[in-house]
Amino acid sequence: MSKFLVFYDNRAIIYHSNNKRGFKKKLTIENWKELQPYIALADYHEYNSNAMTLLMWSNRYEAYFETYEHFALVYTKMPHHEPVWLMPYCALPYRKEALEMLAKRSEQLHIAFEVHSMTKEFKDWLIKEYPQAFLIWDCYNARDYVYDRMQQQTLSGKKMQKRRNHFHAFEKLYEGRYYYKPLAREDIPHVMAFLKRWKETKKEEEYETIDAEIIGIELLFQYWEQLPVEGGCIYIDNQLEAFSITSRLAEDMVQIHVEKANRAYRGLYIAILKCYLETLPDTIRYLNREDDMGLPELRKAKSDMQPIYKIQKFGSCHQALKIHQADAHWKDAVMQLWETSFADETKASSQYYFTHFYHEEDTWLLTSQQELISMLQLRPMDISLYGKKERVYFVVGVATQKAYEGCGYMKQLLHSVLQKEPYASANFILLQAYEWEIYKSSGFVETYMCKRWKLDKQAYLQDEEKGKLTTQFTISALVDIYQTYTKDKEGYRIRDKDYFIQQFLPYADLWQQTLYVYEEDQQPCGYLLIEEHEQDVEVIECAYTTPKVFTNMLSHLAQTTKKVYLRTSVEEDVIGKGKLMTVMMVKQLHKPSLPLEHLYINETI
Repeated sequence: MSKFLVFYDNRAIIYHSNNKRGFKKKLTIENWKELQPYIALADYHEYNSNAMTLLMWSNRYEAYFETYEHFALVYTKMPHHEPVWLMPYCALPYRKEALEMLAKRSEQLHIAFEVHSMTKEFKDWLIKEYPQAFLIWDCYNARDYVYDRMQQQTLSGKKMQKRRNHFHAFEKLYEGRYYYKPLAREDIPHVMAFLKRWKETKKEEEYETIDAEIIGIELLFQYWEQLPVEGGCIYIDNQLEAFSITSRLAEDMVQIHVEKANRAYRGLYIAILKCYLETLPDTIRYLNREDDMGLPELRKAKSDMQPIYKIQKFGSCHQALKIHQADAHWKDAVMQLWETSFADETKASSQYYFTHFYHEEDTWLLTSQQELISMLQLRPMDISLYGKKERVYFVVGVATQKAYEGCGYMKQLLHSVLQKEPYASANFILLQAYEWEIYKSSGFVETYMCKRWKLDKQAYLQDEEKGKLTTQFTISALVDIYQTYTKDKEGYRIRDKDYFIQQFLPYADLWQQTLYVYEEDQQPCGYLLIEEHEQDVEVIECAYTTPKVFTNMLSHLAQTTKKVYLRTSVEEDVIGKGKLMTVMMVKQLHKPSLPLEHLYINETI
């Protein structure tokens, strides 16, 4: 057992280290240099991969390490928690060797085989090298905020306007009363006096974390000249009112460990950072200000500083993942994920879908033990292509549990399932999405397009209206209109009476949409599926037998006092403002290719 002594608020606090787990070394002031070369080889750029961070917080998060020929392993332990591993520190070629040793040591030391504070690059490597072997989650609150050093130093540009104004106000108010200097040993008593005053402004429930930080600061101060730390401070009227402690996280990046200022002085936080950055060499391009710990005020403050990017962090545990078809056991979990993932779903629409369209054999899951991680459904659908019926598969219900979003699970699931029959033999896989971009890396291309128009109502007002719109119709009439409308189109869904009875009309009712059939001389020759809102009317789908019928239908729409929007095929000619929109993505697996012209589809489920 070892112990070390620190002083804070004139109290002597003894910290005991009892490494019952059998790991060789607790990270200390005396041995951190043994770990540093391995950290440098890894070059992770995230703030936990910094020996100074580990040392500063060692009173709260004890860190233990072992070094080997090619790598070092580190685990950290916070009070009342089991230890967790950090990423192995080594060059890329030795990661697998390091991870295998980490697995072995986990078993020997009875430590969970979990790796935390992983960067996206490490997470992607882990998935590639050990597919379906780790459960991974996004640690959203642990993302590092990274800034452009020169932007924060010069405060130039439109984005820095507010910060620039605050800094100029500080200079004007305190000109001749303040000075900046590099933080040195003679400033330490003044820093500690400042921290005591600063703590008094905080809530009592924050004291535990504050005390741990202050003890860490005291430890760095105790060995200030021996450690690669630096910083700066500002005195106003000869009293220290701001200071920072920093270290180099990489050759081109500096990390702010501590930055505190008296908020009574406008612009002081900006001044202490700007003044410090002005002392750095030109090789430093980036500034890492660590995470926001999920605190709304801190998140806003860090976001207002205009980070150029954030370093994503992930956690993982060695836990086998399984890709399989759904069965009755998983239905409730699938329904729950469906309802929580799609904001536009209602209880009624969800219930209707799972009663009439959900099939276990079409549903694929990625699970870990008894937890549903991700899901999708591949529903068969027949389209018309080059005059023939073509069986394709339509991806619907794509969802991942929120805690696991951004971890690559949907890509894993899609990639695995599309290699299975009958999907692998299909020529095309179709997909609709809220965010098209995320599926491009899986080979999906934005293929089916439509135009959304804002109708120029004045252009369609007629002296004499033709025909009429009615909500009375037969299913046969809908089928005939649709078939006539699509006869010169390609790639459209083949619809029959059952489609309109079981899907089209029930969903229109569920979404409070109204279907109007247009008649001339008592003959149905077009229809409009309309969703009416307070300020506008949206035509979700329209079909007609001739272009003249379409014009006459639009003249009826022009009578409303509301704005009129409608979606048409890209070849429709409408007077108004039109915008191209994606309707469906396609992943082509085999030939033939979809035609570039006359392509049309309008499926939303």
